[in-house]
Amino acid sequence: MHIQQSHAPFEITVEELTQWVARPHQHNFFELVFIEAGAGRQCINHQHIAYEAGNVFLLPPLDCHSFQISTPTRFVFLRFTHQVFARNSPAEADFQAWFQQLSYILINYNQVPGDLIADPQDKHHLVQCLHLIRAEYAKGDTFSSSLIQSTLVTVLNLLARHVEAALLAAPGSAPRRFVEVLNHVQHHLFQPEQLSIAALAARTGVAPSYFGEYFRQHAGESLQAYITKSRLKVAESRLLHSDHSVKEIAFELGFTDTSHFARTFKKHYGYTAQQFKQRGQFCQLKSAAAPASVPLVA
Repeated sequence: MHIQQSHAPFEITVEELTQWVARPHQHNFFELVFIEAGAGRQCINHQHIAYEAGNVFLLPPLDCHSFQISTPTRFVFLRFTHQVFARNSPAEADFQAWFQQLSYILINYNQVPGDLIADPQDKHHLVQCLHLIRAEYAKGDTFSSSLIQSTLVTVLNLLARHVEAALLAAPGSAPRRFVEVLNHVQHHLFQPEQLSIAALAARTGVAPSYFGEYFRQHAGESLQAYITKSRLKVAESRLLHSDHSVKEIAFELGFTDTSHFARTFKKHYGYTAQQFKQRGQFCQLKSAAAPASVPLVA
């Protein structure tokens, strides 16, 4: 086994395995896995999917993810938190706002399990990005951190492109324009001006006076309930896989104050945000899942 050591909020490891061994839980926000060589099956969230060289997976911070190795496999693991996108020096860009908008899409990617990128050109671009990240991580000079950061931005944009396309193409009975509304909501969870009834109605061509009923008819719940549950889904990962305080998370998610966030969280979960964090469980809200007729996670 060959392992490249690293430190949070970003690390990269290369492991050559003939048998999968359960690893200690990693408190990272995301874990990207690239299969350099080998074949077998991936188990993620109780689904089994074949893997082969060239596949790319994004592992969520859930309890169930492992690999059944058929032929010796070389895994490249990239693990990172939101902190890697913060400005740490004048040479680095601040991608926090971008990552905030993107994170909800990536949290819910497991609606489309398996290899994330099928397009050969985009797969080529992603592999080249991974090579650059590994080389800069090994080099570790004064420019490496910003190069890794900007290359990760490219990687996540490539992944988001295909996750979004797969979600929009998923079979379902909801009209495409409504699916696009949900997609818009997910992209702009932290931009209230983009989530007003007037703004969303304009995107669908539905009269603002009717939009509330239109949304409830297709989603099975009100727009505000959908937005609140979606934000709480992001709060789960922030609580378990970031060093943000409850106060910081409440502010980030757009709640008026910590007390408002605390009351809302306890109403949906049955216990406080701090108790949830201490339990250390990724307890997904059953009621936050989209209705069967809607091919997107809420």
